[in-house]
Amino acid sequence: MRITNQTILRGYNRNINRIAAQKTSCMQKIWSGRDFNRASEAPLSAAKALNVRRQLYNTEQYKENLKTANKFYTEAETSLLQVSEDLAIVRETIIAAVNTYKDRGDLAIYAQQLETKAKSLVSIFNTDSAGRVIYGGSNNDQMPFNILEDKDGNAVTVTYNGVPINAYKDPKKFPCSDDVYVDIGLGMVINQETQKVDPQSVLKISFNGAEVSGCGAESGFADIDINSLAPQKNYALDVYANNIKKTVYIRTSAAADKQDLMKEVSDKIKEAYKYEDVQLDIDTETGTISVDGATVCIMNNPNADPDKYSQIDFTNEIGYTDNYRVGLIGLEANKTYSFVVECGDKKETITFTAAESTDTDGKPNGEYNLKDTVTAINKALEDAFGAGDCPHIDSDGIVTKESEKVIVRAAGGDENVSVEREKTYSENYIQLTLDAAKALRNGDIEYANGCIDRIVNASESLLIKIADMGCSEDFIDFNLDRLEVRDTNLKERQDDLEAVDPEYQITLLKQFEAIYNACLQMSAMTVGNSIFNYI
Repeated sequence: MRITNQTILRGYNRNINRIAAQKTSCMQKIWSGRDFNRASEAPLSAAKALNVRRQLYNTEQYKENLKTANKFYTEAETSLLQVSEDLAIVRETIIAAVNTYKDRGDLAIYAQQLETKAKSLVSIFNTDSAGRVIYGGSNNDQMPFNILEDKDGNAVTVTYNGVPINAYKDPKKFPCSDDVYVDIGLGMVINQETQKVDPQSVLKISFNGAEVSGCGAESGFADIDINSLAPQKNYALDVYANNIKKTVYIRTSAAADKQDLMKEVSDKIKEAYKYEDVQLDIDTETGTISVDGATVCIMNNPNADPDKYSQIDFTNEIGYTDNYRVGLIGLEANKTYSFVVECGDKKETITFTAAESTDTDGKPNGEYNLKDTVTAINKALEDAFGAGDCPHIDSDGIVTKESEKVIVRAAGGDENVSVEREKTYSENYIQLTLDAAKALRNGDIEYANGCIDRIVNASESLLIKIADMGCSEDFIDFNLDRLEVRDTNLKERQDDLEAVDPEYQITLLKQFEAIYNACLQMSAMTVGNSIFNYI
């Protein structure tokens, strides 16, 4: 069988091109470091490599999230350290004001210092990091903390995201209090029923300023300036009573009497709460709104159209309650004491003998017995005011009556018990600072002195929060180390799947080069002379 030159040339070209292609493939693998360039070259390895690449991308994203969170936590911790220093200054200022005699002018100066420090604390809590407010919760649109002033220009009320800080005891009730989380590769879990993220599977990167600085108050009242009311005006008020918010819209009539206008406001507020378990006490003569044992705050609705709704002047007060406390601690057994009780139209002097404790054998031991003393006082109250619905004293010395206000006064004399009006304080240390400033301006040294212990307690709680921040930063560092190890392992796995063996490929390249050169040298014997050899 005769083999034509065309067949020989075709076979030679096919083989030389195949060897050249294999040599080029080896060179490309060596240059790129990759064992394959298309998934079709190694489908199984390509599928595994894509999965590893996805994990590498996620790991890198987790690391970036942790680095961002680490900066966020560091700035948050730094802010709280500065707050701790400022609270120490607040405490020292109050101590300096109450421990030596000061005239009203000196006390006003101390009050101004406290107001300035409160504004400094607000500025710290309004600090932002890379466009994100640290202590705003999920709020990034505005500064979370603000201080409202009264008509005299004195700073009086701290608000958080537009709500008085004393309005709620639960920090989650404030606007923008939802937590913000970031995925750090712990296996984020979402509850399918609630569609909420499991906090243990992610890292929280938001801080509720109301929770960090404290919120709520033991009790307090709102005081409307009835002189700011006007006839035929529209008002929109946000009322917070006993942790329940109501927005009340009021249109006053043409009445000219201020008390009539206040009664219209009172009726609207009471109507808003008529289906709630809230018993509002509104004094139409003074404009005072209160709830027994709870806090009431009021604000002009910030969303109301200023062209349609007028503003009411008001203050949110924290200070003294309507309850009076009789000093029952440290009395001397078998000694007689007195105090005066006013209830309704009756005013009676209550006289009692401090009870004596007994030993196990029933013999008196000369020790003071508080429980039996309270029983003896309640018996004296029943004798003075009649059994049934009469004033009652508890073990804390608080004298109350369900249906009427009770006023208790000291009877005078060295052996009579002390009586003081029960004080109430804010749970927020910025508001507490402003309340102490107000007390100093009013010359109320006793109330300002009571703020000191609460500032100390707030400082101790703040140190715990700072420690929690440090623990979170350690957790972030741990996860960064974990992801670094994971990243190294994934890259090794990627190399196993995608990376070329350079020694093997270089050896293979040399073999193909030798074969390719040999083929070229043999071409003179294999390929016939062409017409170009004769030209």
